[in-house]
Amino acid sequence: ERYELCRSVHAEMNALIHASRTEMIGATLYLACLSPTTGHRVSGVRPCKICSRMIINAGIEWVVADGPDGGVVRYAVQDWVKEDRGVWVEDNMHGY
Repeated sequence: ERYELCRSVHAEMNALIHASRTEMIGATLYLACLSPTTGHRVSGVRPCKICSRMIINAGIEWVVADGPDGGVVRYAVQDWVKEDRGVWVEDNMHGY
């Protein structure tokens, strides 16, 4: 994904930076994206791996985003914890 090369702070990161810890625990984060070229909403958005891990660490419980079919998708952040296996290679036995 190479998101660490991005020149800007992602919207999710910016929201987490400016919210207090007590406001985030058990909270729901709403995520939408507008195309910079057309101004239209982009469907099928989901946080990148780095933002997902920041959301997990912040204690947010749900993420609601524009779904791939134009509807809304509700992600349980706890499922991301179960799905995230990190990077597993012989030289990195800890999974991160």
